[in-house]
Amino acid sequence: MRAREVTSLKRLGLAALLLAPVTALASAPVLPPERAFDLYAQVIVHGDATAQAALARYLDTDNAPALAAALAAASHLEDAPELADWPNAAAALRKRQKSVHCATDSVRHPQTDSADVDYRCHLPDLSALLPVYRQHRVPFNGPHPPQMARELVTAYAQMIAVAPDRERIITVSFKRDDDDGPWRVQNPTPLMSGLADAFLPFFEWNEHLPDEAE
Repeated sequence: MRAREVTSLKRLGLAALLLAPVTALASAPVLPPERAFDLYAQVIVHGDATAQAALARYLDTDNAPALAAALAAASHLEDAPELADWPNAAAALRKRQKSVHCATDSVRHPQTDSADVDYRCHLPDLSALLPVYRQHRVPFNGPHPPQMARELVTAYAQMIAVAPDRERIITVSFKRDDDDGPWRVQNPTPLMSGLADAFLPFFEWNEHLPDEAE
């Protein structure tokens, strides 16, 4: 797991929640596995309040509401520090995010109590923004919070509205305690980082621009 992903888990309080022992409160509502996996995607990708409540009921443990809320917080990409001074760009991001479709595509079971779920996601492809970004990189390693230059913000707000979708398969692992128990996410960062990197690719671009050969 990358350092940035660990930091994100800690910031959202997910690291402790994922590792904490849980106490079942009652019998969890029965859901088809695909429906349960799709609930996780709705919560992480959209922060959907109805899905969040349904996920908490499905998990039915003492920390389920807190876990569902922390997963939903991952959807608030508009709160990223590089957008702090640019509400119009943040609003454009949120509007495009509402159109994202991410659903269960296939499920593999390495063991009976584990599942590797492939989500098929349609995410914006912002590669056309690269020429502008080369001229106005976001400084992530400086002494101050990262900020986007006005020229980059202007291009970003326009591009995020019209950028074509790119299909991606993102794999997330789940486990359950018994044959009838609810599926619990083991590490949500592949879906969280896939979403963040699609909408706010600047950190990754600073590490390695897509068209730069190794």
